[in-house]
Amino acid sequence: MKVTKAIIPAAGLGTRFLPITKAVPKPMLPVFDKPTIQYIAEELRRAGIDEIIIVVSPDSEVIMRHFGRAPELESRLLSDNKKKLYEIEQETCSFNVKFAIQKEPNGLAGAILCAEEFIGDEPFALLLGDELIYAGIDEQSCMERLLSIYEKTGKSVIATMEVFGDDVSKYGNIGIASEEDGVMQVSAIVEKPSIADALSNNAIIGRYVLAGGIMSKLKALKPRNNEIYLTDVLDELAIKGELLASTFNGVRYDVGDKFGFVKANVEYALMSAEMGEDIKTYLKELAAKL
Repeated sequence: MKVTKAIIPAAGLGTRFLPITKAVPKPMLPVFDKPTIQYIAEELRRAGIDEIIIVVSPDSEVIMRHFGRAPELESRLLSDNKKKLYEIEQETCSFNVKFAIQKEPNGLAGAILCAEEFIGDEPFALLLGDELIYAGIDEQSCMERLLSIYEKTGKSVIATMEVFGDDVSKYGNIGIASEEDGVMQVSAIVEKPSIADALSNNAIIGRYVLAGGIMSKLKALKPRNNEIYLTDVLDELAIKGELLASTFNGVRYDVGDKFGFVKANVEYALMSAEMGEDIKTYLKELAAKL
């Protein structure tokens, strides 16, 4: 069954970015000139997924406004003959977006279940808003690769990358039964293990394509510490031989981390056709003073 829908969880409190996230949801923080959540919507459009369900907290109306119409702004831009800015604004409301409300902070699996009425037991993509993955025009994007693997195998597939040292304990961790051409058969999953308990150096990152039936499996889970965990379902799939993991092209930015957020802003600014060269000159001048 072809994947046509995606979930973006966007209801987190964003405490690592206080005080700005007291008033602005973290997915709306800009990387260069766009909020992070718009980059993710563009990633989905590039991969051919046309229905996006964004899971938001009850007070995240700013995300809804961003993807909605703004008649007064549109009228003003047109009357001022600012056609380029009008087209930029129109892009934000061109996505097929629906919203689900997560009323209590009960984790990633809880956020996914908030979208059940839109997904049912269909397969879907899941993209975490803390991570941007840049791929060049001539590269296959991470989401395009995962969708291709799912369509060939019918199995759930997650993106993975190698991590080392203390970073091993920051991510979900996978055991690998076999590997061919960057596609791995996952044997087991542990959540944020110690280095001694890690199954490999392969971490789970925030891009997934999940086969049909995941919602039913999540609903059957028993909560732990008032949360239900997606990794419990993924581990169940791995044990049954129904979970794959894949490497990917491109560059991953952890925009949920302050240093990663700054890196993303600098590097996306350098890629700007409008300002990239000026920014490069500025950074060289700045580096000379350090």
